[in-house]
Order: sequence, then structure tokens, then C-alpha cells
Amino acid sequence: MTEHSQGAPVRAILHVGAPKCGSSALQRALSAQPELRGADGRRHVYMAGRVTEDGLVPVTGRRLAAMMRHSVHGYLSWPNVTRQDDQPAYWAQVGAGVAAQTRAGRVPILSSEGWIAHADQAPALAAAAGLETLDAVVYVRPPLDWLNAAYWQWGIWHTGFFHNRQVERWLERARYDVGPHVAAWARAPNVRLAVDSARADVVAGFAARYGLPLQAGDQVNSAPPPALTGFFLRNRRFRPTPHDSAAEFVVQRWCQFAPSDKLWAFLPRFAQEVWPRLQEDVARMMEALPPETAERLLAEPGWTSLDPYWARMKAGPTRLDAPEALADLYDGIAKGARAAGAGSGAGDVSRAKPAASAPVEDWDAAIAVVLDRLLEADLRWRRRGAMRRMIGV
Repeated sequence: MTEHSQGAPVRAILHVGAPKCGSSALQRALSAQPELRGADGRRHVYMAGRVTEDGLVPVTGRRLAAMMRHSVHGYLSWPNVTRQDDQPAYWAQVGAGVAAQTRAGRVPILSSEGWIAHADQAPALAAAAGLETLDAVVYVRPPLDWLNAAYWQWGIWHTGFFHNRQVERWLERARYDVGPHVAAWARAPNVRLAVDSARADVVAGFAARYGLPLQAGDQVNSAPPPALTGFFLRNRRFRPTPHDSAAEFVVQRWCQFAPSDKLWAFLPRFAQEVWPRLQEDVARMMEALPPETAERLLAEPGWTSLDPYWARMKAGPTRLDAPEALADLYDGIAKGARAAGAGSGAGDVSRAKPAASAPVEDWDAAIAVVLDRLLEADLRWRRRGAMRRMIGV
């Protein structure tokens, strides 16, 4: 059931993804404003989930705000269901949390980008929540955009270095998984699905769709400069696995960098080889959506043609170790460390800056020093902030 379906008012909102489509920005905004009064006068409550010794526990209100400030990522959501030992108990707890909020007359908002792969759980979740209809929203981006982002988020960290042959091997099995997943949600019973573009402002779009005074805040989850990705690849203690992105979030919180090229991985022939498979997945999604929704999405470039990408692909993959970019990375992290550690003993982080002609190894050593200081200062800042939130200061 899709967004054109009419019927009961919204009683619970599930943001189910997709990954690499603005989830972090939306979760950060909701965590910072966990209680909202809708345009219809109803109270909306953001509800996250935390794993404790007693199992999965819903979190709302002041406790959520305090935990958000302590979180290295700067937001809370529901944990990844695929990493849970007892998945039926997980879904039952989600449903129970929704039911508790709706009984109190509130509209719960839940978010987990991994839920996009679990449309089959929607009927049981609706039953556990005591609702005839669940409202779900998903944000999507064109297939090659999404696949490029997915490669830099997950694929490259499995090989540990960038090489065109490694990219080609990764693409041999790549699909636009978002397409079939969205189609499954569109066809799921007991679900009223909304699908919007992630190319627009996801936070503003969510607020407008549900009539909420939600604001994005000051921190923006922008793409990291390519030099930071290169540094992490050469210094894996800062990002040992694809999912250990904490250091990147700390850098985003404190550091500002000059505009740079976005990360890009695919040569033209790679894109041409994978494109037919991507189009199959796009077609599955569009066929399951209302015509007006599909038309709105397809009006954006990149859904059905490679034309918007030719210039970028011909320029080749992004360089990750340009000397001038390493200098900018050092300066940005050093300034961020000073800002995060003001009055906290961060010290002078500018004494050991290498010469412009220094080898990459020297830059890596210097950047590691200032990044360690930034991570330490950020931890102190988060601990202080969480305590203030807990005591209401």
C-alpha cells in the first residue's frame, strides 16, 4: 500500500532507509528534537532502541537526549536487526514500544535504515503495535549515485586499498538493492508507504510531509574530503572495519574543509557493465510505486541514463593522497582539535606540520597526532554534555 492510499490518520511513522540516503541527518535532527508538536496539535515522540543487559529497551525524551550527546555519532536510532541474536524478540519489542506510545495518545517516530530489507516483518509489527496501518517513509537516490556511495562506505574497506581491478571485482556482484526492497514495502499489507528523493533536503522533506517543526540544526553530515578517506585506508586503527565510522563522525562534528571533489570510483566501462542490472532493479521499484511517485523520481537525472555521469567518469577515480589535500586535512583537523579542546588541555596542535614537499608517510604521522587529540577532546566534550542533559542543566 503506497502513499496515495487514503484512510486512517498517521498513528506511527517508520523511517526505514535507504542506507546512504540521508538517514544520519534525519536521525540527528530527530534525536536533537525528540518531542515535537505537529501541525494537527498531536504530540510526536522520537523513539530509539538501546541494547541493555535486559534486552532491547525503547528510549525517549530526556534520556534519549542525554544518550545522543554521549553518542560519538551524534544521534540515536534502532540497532541493526541483522546483528541481533533473537530477531523475533527484537520486532516484538519494537511493536510494544509503538503500542505504548499510541496508547498514550502520542505518534511515535522510529528510524532504522536497515529496516528497508525487512518488509516481510511489517504485518507482524503492525499486529504487535496494535495498528491496522503503519506509515513508512523511505528516501532513495539514483542507482549509480547510490552504488558509488555504497562502495566508499563499505566496499573499499574490505580490500583496504583502492585499485581499479578491485572496484571491477566488487561491481561484478553489485545490485541496486534499494529497488527490490522498496518494491517489497510498497506491496506489504498494513503499510502506507511514502517514497521521496534523497537529493533534496531529507530533514525538511520529512518535516513538510508530516507537518512537524523539525529543523536540521548546525551539524551537517557532509561527505568527507577524499584525503580523509585515504588517510583512514592507510591508517586502519582509526577505521578497522567498514562499520567503524566513529572517527569520521567526530571529524565532521568539529572540522571544516574547503570544498573538494566528491569521492568517485567508477570508470566508464565499469558503469556500462553494471548498468543493465541496475536498471532491472530500478524497474522493479518504479513498477511498484504509484505513477505520480515514479514520475516525480524519474524527473531527476541519473535514473535511466548514464549521460549525467560521463564527464565525471572520464576524469577517473578520485585521488586520495594529493599533497595539497593532505595539508588541508591537517589544518582542518588541527583547528577542530583546538575548538573541541578549548580549556581542556588539547595543547598546541600546529607545531609538527610537515613541509609541503614531505612524503605521505610524514603527513600521516602528523595527522594521526592531531586526530588522536581531537578524539580525546571530543570524548571529554560528549561526557560533559551527557551529564548536563541528565541533570537538566
